[in-house]
Amino acid sequence: MHVLVVTDNFAPERNAPAIRTLAHARRWVEAGTQVTVVTSVPNFPAGIVQAPYRNRLVQREEIAGVAVVRVWTYLAPNQAVVRRSLDFLSFAVTGFFAGLRQPADVVMATSPQLLAAMSGALIAFVRRKPWLFEVRDLWPDSIVALDMMRPRNPFVRLLRFIEDRLYRSASRIVTTNEGLRERLIARGVPGAKIGVVPNGVDAREFSPRPRPDALAETYGLKSRFVVGYIGTQGLAHDLQSVVRAAEKLRDVSFLFVGEGAQHETLVRHVARAGLDNFHFVRSVPADEVPDHIACCDVLLVPMKQTQTLSDTMPSKIFEIAAMERPIVIGAEGIAVELVKKHGAGLAIEPESVPALIAAIERLRDEQGLADSMRPGCRALAADFSRDKFAARMLDELKLAARLGRQTKQKEVPSPPRSGGEG
Repeated sequence: MHVLVVTDNFAPERNAPAIRTLAHARRWVEAGTQVTVVTSVPNFPAGIVQAPYRNRLVQREEIAGVAVVRVWTYLAPNQAVVRRSLDFLSFAVTGFFAGLRQPADVVMATSPQLLAAMSGALIAFVRRKPWLFEVRDLWPDSIVALDMMRPRNPFVRLLRFIEDRLYRSASRIVTTNEGLRERLIARGVPGAKIGVVPNGVDAREFSPRPRPDALAETYGLKSRFVVGYIGTQGLAHDLQSVVRAAEKLRDVSFLFVGEGAQHETLVRHVARAGLDNFHFVRSVPADEVPDHIACCDVLLVPMKQTQTLSDTMPSKIFEIAAMERPIVIGAEGIAVELVKKHGAGLAIEPESVPALIAAIERLRDEQGLADSMRPGCRALAADFSRDKFAARMLDELKLAARLGRQTKQKEVPSPPRSGGEG
């Protein structure tokens, strides 16, 4: 079987869709499946092409046995709505034409962003192939929840129209958690059509280790209690509260690794406050992420307080747990319940600076508290093994291919019976 994947983000980018897609695809290749990924050049979140890539019309490479086709895209940082929309639209167009020329038995397209999924659906339609729709977040619901657009904005209404058509046309739909599945069912999508394949972690890449002395010394973190945030500094994350907490906790060091829509605003806030206990590090290569996590005593997962985000499961939770670092999560919904169930950290009220300060002080001052969370972290990481979920997603793709073949056979009219008289 040959799987054609259409996704706006892919390795070496470090956001959730890029990490998940590569982790799954390389395991599918190991299992004997051929995989081609159509994607853009690495540029997220700054909208700047990562060296040594260039934003060419088409370029090809191979990563971990996966054939990668990169197409030209109008690049924009992950912040300005209009420019970012043009970015999405351009990839939908160039990705579509590139995808028409790639081998495929089944097409998989991932959302967000929704226009990438539309491109995958059109490729499948033109080539008469089955397709699987991977829904990791509900667009345009998330856009509206984050006040990026109004509910009755014409573009939002267009996205809702596209979204509905995609749900109908897909042979199979896969979400990352039961909460998203239930919301799709509530909107009229048949439950039998929807599978669930959660995010996970590769224990070979993320494993417990002591703080790397050389790296800690580079950042001036030796002998300090360090609170970290590793990942995209996006609009869904409550990072301003972390800066305000840092103003009150001058004896604690804060390490932010990554970039995103809030990055420049956060840097200005820290500069205005004169905080010498706050350290920003731009995005680092994938193989350096574990050591940056290991620099921290506590890792934060701070989310904005919206109903839409209650079904969000940040993938960084699994990486932190695999490295047996305690999590402080400010959120609502399934992610909080998961951390609490495993005893892998402290759950606090989202967007509450006092609650955040209290949680950090507890982990700093209560001897043995962090160590008591290590078994829960190990259990959480074991429950969300990337190997297990990659195999489950491959089963979903095989099911989509089988269902697509059955549909195609039904569309072929039976030959007329002979009606001659004997």
